[in-house]
Amino acid sequence: MDIYNFIIQLAAGFISTLAFSFLFNAPKKSILVCSVIGAAGWVAYYYIKMISGIIIASFSGAIIIGVLASSASKQLRMPATIFIYTGIIPLVPGYGMYHTMRSLVTKSYHLAAKIGIDTILQAGAIAVGILIASMFSSSIRRVKIQRKR
Repeated sequence: MDIYNFIIQLAAGFISTLAFSFLFNAPKKSILVCSVIGAAGWVAYYYIKMISGIIIASFSGAIIIGVLASSASKQLRMPATIFIYTGIIPLVPGYGMYHTMRSLVTKSYHLAAKIGIDTILQAGAIAVGILIASMFSSSIRRVKIQRKR
């Protein structure tokens, strides 16, 4: 792992999430945390993609974003959706969506189907990753509450 590449990827995830935090009108006190969460998810996605593939990388990045968002929501007393919506922006498969539509317009239906299915799988992996992280966080919270009683 090259440190220069790591810094570039970290900055890319941070800046893209920062920009979308402003576009989504996230509360001002959450913007820095949103950006850090997005950067962490993007770096995880980027390096896991090299090892296993884009679907597993999307799933893993989404789990990291979901867990960090749940933790941040508890610490800052804000809804987790603020951190999740902005954090997943770097993971959204825009490239795949663009090339699917481009292939449809150029009548390359076989290629459009292939890219489209991959894009849907990637989006599904992100959704399932967020879902699992949310379920995991809520079950941990429930166990902590029961222990206090």
